[in-house]
Amino acid sequence: MLGIYFGSRGRLLGDQRGRSAYFSLLRNHVARKVVRLGRAVDQMDAKYQAVKTRKRMSFFIELALPTELVPAFSQPPVQATPDAACDRKAMLRGLFLGCGSVNAPNTRYHLEFVAPTRSWGRSIASMLESSGVKAGITERGGQAVVYVKDGDGIVRLLSTMGANRAVMEFENVRVVREVSGEVNRRLNFETANIGKTIGSGLRQAVAIEALEAEGKLATLPPALREMARWRRANPELNLGELADRMNLSKSAVNHRLRRIQQVADSNGGSSRSKEQRRSA
Repeated sequence: MLGIYFGSRGRLLGDQRGRSAYFSLLRNHVARKVVRLGRAVDQMDAKYQAVKTRKRMSFFIELALPTELVPAFSQPPVQATPDAACDRKAMLRGLFLGCGSVNAPNTRYHLEFVAPTRSWGRSIASMLESSGVKAGITERGGQAVVYVKDGDGIVRLLSTMGANRAVMEFENVRVVREVSGEVNRRLNFETANIGKTIGSGLRQAVAIEALEAEGKLATLPPALREMARWRRANPELNLGELADRMNLSKSAVNHRLRRIQQVADSNGGSSRSKEQRRSA
C-alpha cells in the first residue's frame, strides 16, 4: 500500500550509497502511523516534518530504504485495477490513508480521494465502480478529486477497506440524522397544517361575525345557523375534528362552511356597493 501511494505522490532521494523515499501526507495521524510502521516492520530510519502553508498543514516523510526495497519504490506506479478482490482492497486502503477523507455524516455525505493526476483519478474511480460504488471525478486546485456522495456507497466502501469501526460510527450518526430529518419534516408538515386550519377557522369566524352584525345570520337555514354556532365556538378545529364533534361527515361540514363564506362574501360585496352609491 505504501509503495502504491509513494508511486503516485512521492520521489526517491539520494544516490547509490543510500536511497530514501520522500513523500507528503495530509493528516498528522496517518503520517505518524507510517513512521511507526517503517521503524517497526522494516527497521527503516524515518524522518518526519510538519509544514504549515497558507491553506493547510502538510506532513513530509523521509524513509531510508533498505537496498532490497529500492526497486519496489523505483518502478512506475501501477494504475490498472487489480484483478483479485484482496488486492483491490489493499490498494484502496493505502490510497485512502494517503489521500482520502470522509466527512462526518451529520452535515453531509462526502468521501473523496485527492489524486495527483487525472489518470490516477480514473484508476481510483474504476476501482470504486468495480466495488459497486458510484463515484464522480472533478478537479480542485489542479488535482483530480474522486468523490462519493451516496451514504450507502460510502458505507460499502468503508466496509470494503476494512474500516469496520468507522462504518459503525458512520451508521450511528446517519441513523440519528435520518430520524431527526423525518421528525423535522413531520413537524413542519403539522405546523403548516395547523397554521392553515387556524387561518381558515378565523376567516370563517370573522365572516360569521359580519353576518350577525348585519342581521343576516338569523335569515340563514337552520343547518347553516347550527354550523355557524359550532365554528364560532371552535375556530381552531380542522374539518375532521369539527365533523366528529357535530356527528357529520367531513364533506357536509365543508359544504356548509363554504355556503356561509359565500353568503358573507356576497353580502360584503352588496354592502360595499351601497356605500359607494351613498358617497357618490
